[in-house]
Amino acid sequence: MPGEERPITVKAPGPAIGDEVFFNLIKGLITRLIIVHLREAKLGEKTIENTHPFAADGWVFAHNGTIERYQEMEKELPGVTFKGQTDSERYFHFALKHIREKGGVREGIISAIDWIKAHGLEGGRNFLMSDGRSLYAYRCGRDLHYTVREVLPCEGVDVLSIDEGGTRPDSKPVRVVVVASETLTDDNWVELPEDSLLIVDEHLRISVECLSRAESQCC
Repeated sequence: MPGEERPITVKAPGPAIGDEVFFNLIKGLITRLIIVHLREAKLGEKTIENTHPFAADGWVFAHNGTIERYQEMEKELPGVTFKGQTDSERYFHFALKHIREKGGVREGIISAIDWIKAHGLEGGRNFLMSDGRSLYAYRCGRDLHYTVREVLPCEGVDVLSIDEGGTRPDSKPVRVVVVASETLTDDNWVELPEDSLLIVDEHLRISVECLSRAESQCC
């Protein structure tokens, strides 16, 4: 269930490439888990309310894709007050509903996915979701990859950088897991199978479950 710490979200409706706040934030950011979403808006106006990531009940959620007939999910969420107009926000609360009902995160996510399949809601359904301790990533309709790296912690350098400038002499390598829609570096990226769920727990243990074939692989 959600961790005790409250997630912090920083959003802007405009392009990140020209956002000074965004670049200043990532330069000095130190965190054990972060979700970054650079959105190509498809549904809803370009407003803060429609901007990812969404946060509720200690969870953070970002969606890549567009779900057709998402209004059918909204009908299953009576009493939920939505801040924006996107399919993504409905998708998020729909997953939270199933997590609560099933009493477990993995079981709840799979239940939500099975419902969507059973009701024929088509479209890209990739998402990243976290309670601040573990990361859950689902691939359906869009590419999704992950890689494991060891980096030397240093000020002002992000986890994807190969520059070790600024590293303290006593620094030890830190293991990091990066999940992304595209392969961002020359590292050995693993492409997740279609209709698969990736779980990275708080100890950075990785499991991949192929939902449509009931197969799984762990590392």
